[in-house]
Amino acid sequence: MIKKIWIITVALTLFSSSSIAGDFCSDNVPLTEVIGAANTLNDSRDLSAGLVTTSANMLSLSISLVDAGRTANTEYVRAMLQLSQDILDMADEIARMADKILVMADDIGDMSKRIVKTQQIQSENLASTRTNILKAQSNFNSILNR
Repeated sequence: MIKKIWIITVALTLFSSSSIAGDFCSDNVPLTEVIGAANTLNDSRDLSAGLVTTSANMLSLSISLVDAGRTANTEYVRAMLQLSQDILDMADEIARMADKILVMADDIGDMSKRIVKTQQIQSENLASTRTNILKAQSNFNSILNR
């Protein structure tokens, strides 16, 4: 709070007593606008300080991560790499099985087309057979009725 009061006092003194202020500190500019401008400058300074602190923390974190990589347990890293390789191998095997399933599905599709075609031929043959049997019955009836 003391910093804000000091900044406002310095700003008022500087602008009201020098030619730098120009028309800014005339009777037309309310004191609240001058205080608001000083508060904005103070907030900007605080934000800048916060950004510097955050960047320093990020640098410290990155250094600790690099150091952790140097001191990591090599057996743990090897185990993680082996696990990654095993997962990759399983994914490859699943992809190969999926390819086989797709080929089988295509074969089943081809077989179903053949079955449908065979069924159509059999339906036509059945219709012809039925027509022939009805014709034959009609012929026998006409022979018997003479």
